[in-house]
Amino acid sequence: MVIGHNEWLALIIGVILMMTGSQLFRGKWLFLIAGYNTLSQSDKEKLNSKFIGRVIGILLLLSSVIIGAMVLYPKGKTVWFICQILIIIIAVIYVNGRKSKNQ
Repeated sequence: MVIGHNEWLALIIGVILMMTGSQLFRGKWLFLIAGYNTLSQSDKEKLNSKFIGRVIGILLLLSSVIIGAMVLYPKGKTVWFICQILIIIIAVIYVNGRKSKNQ
């Protein structure tokens, strides 16, 4: 199998997503979450940032796996794309349905 320029770019993006996802899952690099740095310290304490970091981390890790699968199995790109959309929808429903505040 010959890997072209687009596949290399996809693999690089997949590795970046994997590194970022693993750091967010561990509770590090939370500054990458949009709006997190603009919160006051009291608001940051109210927010369950570990929960949000874990969910986004898992989402990014699954996305990196899907990108890798797209490169390995290019004929199934439509199926992998649908899987990606479903994972995003499930994550949004899960986060909004669960109490993500510390109380």
